[in-house]
Amino acid sequence: MAASFLAAAVAVAVVLLLQLTAPAIAGPEEEAALLLAFKRASVSTDPRDELAGWSANSSSAGGGAPCSWAGVSCAPSPDGRVVSLNLSRMSLAGELRLDPLLALPALRQLLLGGNAFHGNLSHASSCAALEELDLSSNAFNGTLPASFLSPCSALQSLNLSRNALVSGGGGGGGGGSFAFAALPSLRTLDLSRNHLSGELPAGFVAAAPPNLTHLSIAGNNFSGDVSDYDFGACANLTVLDWSSNALSGTRLPRGLASCRRLETLDLSGNRILAGPVPAFLTGFPSLKRLALAGTGLSGPIPEELGQLCGRIVELDLSVNSLVGALPATFANCTSLQLLDLGGNQLSGDFVSTVVSTIPSLRELRLPFNNISGENPLPVLAAGCPLLEVIDLSSNELHGEIMPDLCSRLPSLKKLFLPNNYFNGTVPTSLGGCANLESIDLSFNLLVGHIPTEILALPRLVDLVMWANGLTGEIPDTLCSNSTTLETLVMSYNSFTGVIPTSITKCVNLIWVSLSGNRLTGTLPRGLGGLQKLAILQLNKNQLSGPVPAELGTCNNLIWLDLNSNGFTGAIPPELADQAGLVPGGIVSGKQFAFLRNEAGNICPGAGVLFEFFGVRPERLAAFPAVHLCPSTRIYTGTTVYEFDNNGSMIFLDLSYNGLTGAIPPSLGNMMYLQVLNVGHNQLNGTIPYQFSGLKAIGALDLSNNHLTGGIPPGLGGLNFLADFDVSNNNLSGPIPSSGQLTTFPQSRYANNSALCGIPLPPCAHDTGRGGGQPPVSRDGRRKVVIEATILVGIALSVIMLLMLLVTLCKLWKNQKSEEKRTGYIESLPTSGTSSWKLSGVREPLSINVATFEKPLRKLTFAHLLEATNGFSAETLVGSGRFGEVYKAKLKDGDCRCHQEAYPFHRTG
Repeated sequence: MAASFLAAAVAVAVVLLLQLTAPAIAGPEEEAALLLAFKRASVSTDPRDELAGWSANSSSAGGGAPCSWAGVSCAPSPDGRVVSLNLSRMSLAGELRLDPLLALPALRQLLLGGNAFHGNLSHASSCAALEELDLSSNAFNGTLPASFLSPCSALQSLNLSRNALVSGGGGGGGGGSFAFAALPSLRTLDLSRNHLSGELPAGFVAAAPPNLTHLSIAGNNFSGDVSDYDFGACANLTVLDWSSNALSGTRLPRGLASCRRLETLDLSGNRILAGPVPAFLTGFPSLKRLALAGTGLSGPIPEELGQLCGRIVELDLSVNSLVGALPATFANCTSLQLLDLGGNQLSGDFVSTVVSTIPSLRELRLPFNNISGENPLPVLAAGCPLLEVIDLSSNELHGEIMPDLCSRLPSLKKLFLPNNYFNGTVPTSLGGCANLESIDLSFNLLVGHIPTEILALPRLVDLVMWANGLTGEIPDTLCSNSTTLETLVMSYNSFTGVIPTSITKCVNLIWVSLSGNRLTGTLPRGLGGLQKLAILQLNKNQLSGPVPAELGTCNNLIWLDLNSNGFTGAIPPELADQAGLVPGGIVSGKQFAFLRNEAGNICPGAGVLFEFFGVRPERLAAFPAVHLCPSTRIYTGTTVYEFDNNGSMIFLDLSYNGLTGAIPPSLGNMMYLQVLNVGHNQLNGTIPYQFSGLKAIGALDLSNNHLTGGIPPGLGGLNFLADFDVSNNNLSGPIPSSGQLTTFPQSRYANNSALCGIPLPPCAHDTGRGGGQPPVSRDGRRKVVIEATILVGIALSVIMLLMLLVTLCKLWKNQKSEEKRTGYIESLPTSGTSSWKLSGVREPLSINVATFEKPLRKLTFAHLLEATNGFSAETLVGSGRFGEVYKAKLKDGDCRCHQEAYPFHRTG
């Protein structure tokens, strides 16, 4: 800290000295001194030694220094002064001091994006020559100073995107109190992907510099009704991006029509429209990119919108409530390259009659509509030869996949056809698509073998074909031409044979799921070399042999599901070797559905994780695997991490195998483990007392083994434990009275030799000790008995109170019987703003299915603690088999019920 402060002080002194003598100095040595002052004050970390060549020795040695230094560019002779500094993406870190750099008298371009600089961005230096400043993708937070860059009268481009800047409540231009209108030459302003919030300032656009052409505030949290927003003259504005904020309204602001030169308009992710697509959008003569995704549009797409054809390049009207078909006027869109109409209610044969007549089309995205009929791929291939992306997910298309698709679409990169009714076989000719990167044919009616040629595609990244009727062996040609494969999901087919040994060549694999097949044999050697592997699902097969200890060397492994196989031998303690070392992020953003088993140990496994891109929840609800248990629940979302570089496995299911020996105490080191299921094996020994270290555990199933000894008292401190089962063992002694262990039903402790205490009959005397615990003295036993008696009395009182509350709750529910029945609401944290609502459906199996109706608010655990006053008794509504239900009142007055069930991921 002292060294950093000293370096900063020296840098400021150097800058002040040089500024006082600025008219007399502009030579290489003086500019080198300023650059070195910046390095000393601002660069505390340079992991790749990018600035190793910046030194006083190299400057004094001549040779054009500092013009020969990394990132430094100078004007031609005889001027020779520094005009540009580009340190982008060098992984530099430190508290940024701008003064030394802004004191360079001829500096026109300063590019520091893609580093880890932080600080408050205040400065005292003049920057009269500066024209471009890029500070994007760093770690700046707080507000921008009101006078930020005000001396930079020549500044034309300012990029502050992808930081953590917040609003300061001033009257400036949306970035705190910073008023960018004071920069008369500004042409480009990018404030996207920050934490700016509050109502969009009234003069934000109208008072902008007259030369402003590019304005982006995307990905912040600006709010307010913009139906009558004033855009002023906006005569030169060509790019306006307000996407992914919290803006509202009932129509597009009429003042937007003044921006006649607009080429890009993106208002996606704001509920600012209600009704049809506005007709005045056709009045922009230069509009090339129009994005109104998720804005509240409804009704048919107007024919007049086809007037944009001839100049429109990208059109995105996805995630609205549009009906009907794409008008025939769009057949004239000779420049259209991207068409995204996904997530609407479109129907008809417009794909064959209209879309197929657009020869310039490169990306076609029509998922989650009501398009039915014959497979349109043949006509698309005939009329749109440049197609690179085809997404027809979750429609009602049928027919076979054409065998000559690749020869007619040589540029095809992504083919998404899941959740339709395609039949026949997977064409061998798909192996001829040399550019193909992603294939998703899940949830169709495909049969036959997997063509060997597909597994040898040189650029293949994602191969997803789960929930079909595919048979035969998986060819042993994985990654034979490249190692680009990251996702291999072929679960719930009827594959036989062994897992191919070539899978160990796929060193970039992240998600592997071969569940629900008929695979046999042992796991191939070398799986430990898959260092990027995060999810491995081999459950519900006929695999045998030992669980490989080398899986413990997979540095990114967070999800291991081997349940319902024939594995034997001991549980390798090495599975916990990476505890505390797992980095976060490698599988972030993947769409998933988690089918949770809520019927206890009468059903195999704790639950099933599905890759869920492009599949309707209601189609999953009809999937046979969902109905194998009498009680299940479906969660959907996108994967996020709750740790950075100190993580561990979060899901470990080894149940329903033939494993023997003791449970390794090392598993207790997995501090982020949320599900541990080793039930239905032949395990013996005691429950490791180290399991008290499983602080994030939500479901712990040790049932149907041969465990002895007692339940370690430390398990009572597992605050997130919502499902606990030790039934059908040989356990003895009292059930610890602390924490949540006494709240589980008797069935979770049943069929043990001498287990006692709530919820079982009371203990006559102390007959056992917790597994692995030191012996207890006679006085200690007497003290425990007294304490247990007191606790039993308290527990009985609490139970009576809870019964009263439940009775009152039932009476209240009877009064509300006329209201629509919905299930309790839960959500899983997601990356981004989409967290899907879970509502009850009238299913005899009590299945809660995600419906894409309305995003839930994303609440952290800290929010819930505050809103429920620390889950206090006065906010408790009731309790049931899934946990306790609390009434949470948020700061804005919003009231919601929160159920404390075990979380799949937590963000608080």
